[in-house]
Amino acid sequence: MRRTGFLGLAAITACLTAALPVSAGVEECGNIRFDGLSNCKVRVSAECAASCTELGIYKTACATKLVPVCKSECTLSATPTCTDDCTTQCKTDCDNGVNVICSHNCFAECTTTRDAECVGATDAAQCAATWDANCDVECDAQCVTVDGGCYQHCVECCGGSCTADANMDCQTTCQDEIFEECEHEFRANCDASCSGDGALFCDGKYIISGSQIPACVNALLEQGIEVEVKAEVTLGPDGINGDIAAGVCAFSPPRDKVSLAAPFAALAAAAGWLARRRRRSSR
Repeated sequence: MRRTGFLGLAAITACLTAALPVSAGVEECGNIRFDGLSNCKVRVSAECAASCTELGIYKTACATKLVPVCKSECTLSATPTCTDDCTTQCKTDCDNGVNVICSHNCFAECTTTRDAECVGATDAAQCAATWDANCDVECDAQCVTVDGGCYQHCVECCGGSCTADANMDCQTTCQDEIFEECEHEFRANCDASCSGDGALFCDGKYIISGSQIPACVNALLEQGIEVEVKAEVTLGPDGINGDIAAGVCAFSPPRDKVSLAAPFAALAAAAGWLARRRRRSSR
């Protein structure tokens, strides 16, 4: 009698305690920005289902998804007043020896007034999420210099933050119309994944779910983020048998990253095999 294959995720826990890059989000993780996030964990079964229930946990994921959607109608240019004020201050910093790097400074510059502006919003958390995502997109679009002087970085940095500022009201209005629909969509995806690959949460916020999880975790490992991975894989006779487990955090030295990346790669391969097997059996 052939043994039916199954993938049991005992737990996959990501502990993000290393300093994260201040660049924009991780593409494999839905373009979500991870600096400031920690306590990341892939939840499955009952724990996962319980975590999927509250709509508020999807704000970061939805804002990140919706900024590019709304960008087609939010096309205002940076105002001269904002740009002039910003570049004047930035030039002063450069003259004083501050090493301004666009990809590092733009987001911080862009979000300076976020908390003050969002405090009176109907949904302050949604406002902040939209603000952050809008700043990320505009800063990414402007910060293109690789080799350039401090002032060139200033010009790009201010261009990104001021363009985000000019379009913030438009982004907020546009997203308000479709935000709840987005949250419901993510909740449905989250619920559907709980009996399979699960869903990844960081500080209680939904990040990504289902088959996208292995690529996301591998991307975090590639960035040198500390990740603890614990997994148990048991498959049928024509698949992978035995246990795969890794129970220590990967620190920055490359050899440590390799030691954990390999077990997770095997887990990802097993998950892929299982998905193909399920598709075949459902035909």
